[in-house]
Amino acid sequence: MKCYRCGAELTKHNFCTSCKSDVRQYKQIMYASNRMYNSGLEKAGVRDLTGAARDLHQCLKLNKEHVDAHNLLGLVYFEMGEVAQALCEWTLSTNLQQENNVANQYISELQKSPSDLNDLDQAIRKYNLALAYCEEGNDDLAMIQLKRVQSLNPKFLKASLLLALIYMHHNEYDKASPLLKKVLKADRGNVTAQRYLNEISETLRKGSEKKRKKEETVRYERDNEVIIQPANVTEPKSGSGLITGLVIGLVLGAAVIFFLVMPSRLQSARSDYEETLRLNSETMDAQNVTISELESSLETLQEQYDTLSEQYAAYFGGSDSESVADSLIMAASAYLTNPADYETFYSYFAVCLSQDEALEESTSSISVLYQQLKELVASDARDYFYNMGYSAYGSGDYESAYTSLGAAVLYDNTYADAWYYLGICCSELGFTDEAKEAYERVIELVPGTNTANLAQDYLDALE
Repeated sequence: MKCYRCGAELTKHNFCTSCKSDVRQYKQIMYASNRMYNSGLEKAGVRDLTGAARDLHQCLKLNKEHVDAHNLLGLVYFEMGEVAQALCEWTLSTNLQQENNVANQYISELQKSPSDLNDLDQAIRKYNLALAYCEEGNDDLAMIQLKRVQSLNPKFLKASLLLALIYMHHNEYDKASPLLKKVLKADRGNVTAQRYLNEISETLRKGSEKKRKKEETVRYERDNEVIIQPANVTEPKSGSGLITGLVIGLVLGAAVIFFLVMPSRLQSARSDYEETLRLNSETMDAQNVTISELESSLETLQEQYDTLSEQYAAYFGGSDSESVADSLIMAASAYLTNPADYETFYSYFAVCLSQDEALEESTSSISVLYQQLKELVASDARDYFYNMGYSAYGSGDYESAYTSLGAAVLYDNTYADAWYYLGICCSELGFTDEAKEAYERVIELVPGTNTANLAQDYLDALE
């Protein structure tokens, strides 16, 4: 253990032998952090993933530089099917310790198979789509998406829990129970799955009791009265005239049924048959309408799939270009290593900025990380590249100025000064169309100002 102030190795004393700092509380915090890590390690060993994640979070609250805790938490997230969270933990770990870190191997193994990464990304998208369907009340479409999520990422426990909850909502407990047992097999400490199973057991128990009580009694009518008696009790028989009365009653009953009841019964049966035919016809018409709607929905979903496929190709690229995901991870690593090194950061982040519109509209974990990084560096990076471009412009190096000012407006699309000097550089380099766009952008951002008037003069000259 090293001193938090000078970095010297600590001894058994309650003070640092190098800088004389009091380290008693620091040692207690580090010991508590290690205890929570050991507890998380034990729970992960018996597949109590929820408990392990909870203890590891406590460990990292006490010591955010605990490399082993970051690595183990990443493995726990990966076993839960939350790959984006796992990648974040491993990336933080590699920034804390670059050499001899097993997290590098984990990240490399994931990046070896682009198809697997594609499946994992599609699983997250379909899960988010299923959540949206649930909020809209479209449980059938949500179940379709969740079943596809299970085929793409069988470890995604949240998807299994949501599908089980939908089954429970529709009283399909025989389908929900296997899913919940599968979740508990992967994560023994999953409280949500345990609560769902308890609710299913309680509901089935109450239903069984009601059925048993109903079977224990017999209900019938006699002399306009409703009689309820136990099933194992029989009504006592009458005396000697029972057989004669029974025969007479049967004869009279048969006559009444034949002359009075049967015609009305036949008419009623005919009416019921016609009504059944009408209902079946209406049902078939409704089913035909539903089939037409589903076919239309399928076409819409196919169009969305094609659009998402194009966006995915833009995100992850091919063999001839670096993927957006790889560039984003390298940019995050560069920023964490040296936040002031904007040139290294921009060399990776420029690939992401080229897909800015698609990433802004997306809700994937890649887009979330991109937006967070952009917010962190936007203001400082904009000023840095603007100053660099303005200096190059002043020295007549229009090509360097064009590159730097172009980076500045990518970080801040509303920076009128950067657009103004970028337009001048484009004019000097012969990029007429780009120069016009830059001047028009200045006039749009700061109308009526001196800068806008100068831009209008340049624009008139070009036209």
